[in-house]
Amino acid sequence: MNNPYLWSIFYGYGIICSIFIDLLAVKIPKITGTIKIAFYVLAGYLIFLPFGWMMVIVGGTVGALCSLVFYFGTYMARKNAFFKYIFAICAPFILCIILNTDFTVKKDWREWKRNSSYIALFDYFHGEHAIPIYAEKGQTITFSVKIQNNNGGGHGFHVLNKDGDVVAMKEVDESTYQIKAAEKSIYHIIVTGDKLKGSFTVTWDVNE
Repeated sequence: MNNPYLWSIFYGYGIICSIFIDLLAVKIPKITGTIKIAFYVLAGYLIFLPFGWMMVIVGGTVGALCSLVFYFGTYMARKNAFFKYIFAICAPFILCIILNTDFTVKKDWREWKRNSSYIALFDYFHGEHAIPIYAEKGQTITFSVKIQNNNGGGHGFHVLNKDGDVVAMKEVDESTYQIKAAEKSIYHIIVTGDKLKGSFTVTWDVNE
């Protein structure tokens, strides 16, 4: 929900699909409003096709609903000039709120911070937790992430730079990774949880 790159892809994809469907409707007069809606729903599913059938079923359903909202907005914009401007203002405004909202939920969260380690225990973790690490340009950050999963919940991790871009990691051995600091900055190890119960330990070392 709060990934701006995914939103840009969806917006761009939605606009391209809308133009393509409108062009089809112009070229083929037999395409009615009902058929156009069917095309929009189909477009909502097609974008997830490269990611496997499970994503097509789950993500495609969400995509189809979003495409119907997109269609409703374009349809009403043609019918009502006032709605066009309200929709054009409200949609980006709502998007900005979503992008700046932290949806993370933590229950019974206990943490221990040290100079080169971080430990967290919790009964429920859904979202993400950032661990900042400072590094000079050219330095190497070597770190390990160990996650204790007590209930079968989902989990993962990645590293972001100061601009929020994902940093490439090199796997050294099991649970140990390295990143090269491209600039003097604070890097964040992002640990994610999906309805997870348990704990995680992150240790790191910064060297030349």
